[in-house]
Amino acid sequence: MAKLSDYGIIVDDLTNSQTVTIQGHDFPIVFTMETMEYIADIYGGDYSRFEDDMNAMIEKSNGEINSKNLTAADLKIMRALIYGMLKTGGLDESPSTIFKFLGMNSSVLEIYAVCMEIFSDQSFQVEDLKKSRKPQDYRTTQKKVSKKRKNNRKK
Repeated sequence: MAKLSDYGIIVDDLTNSQTVTIQGHDFPIVFTMETMEYIADIYGGDYSRFEDDMNAMIEKSNGEINSKNLTAADLKIMRALIYGMLKTGGLDESPSTIFKFLGMNSSVLEIYAVCMEIFSDQSFQVEDLKKSRKPQDYRTTQKKVSKKRKNNRKK
């Protein structure tokens, strides 16, 4: 069996991971499908709501997020993204422990900025999904065709 390294791919060098410094310690952060699950756990089981709220927050702030214009909802979004990416990066702590460790200081905004950079590079948009030519699209089309054929046979 081949390994990614056989193809010259170094997983630690991918754009979906980086390292952030929190209270003088370096922690890996990673954004994968697993991250979406961790975010959903923090966000009441709904990742799509998280992404909608994230987009609304960014639109509201015109891309300039600072401690002066943050609401409680914005902080929840930030915590969820940071938690999910730290957890995927390998930090095995409960959400409350991670949030307590993060605290609320200027480094949180810096960490969030790094997370957002990775998030925006990795996330897909609804428009991309609509353009998809993946097997699930094909199966849906085939079901419709099969139903039409059955209806035509009955006549």
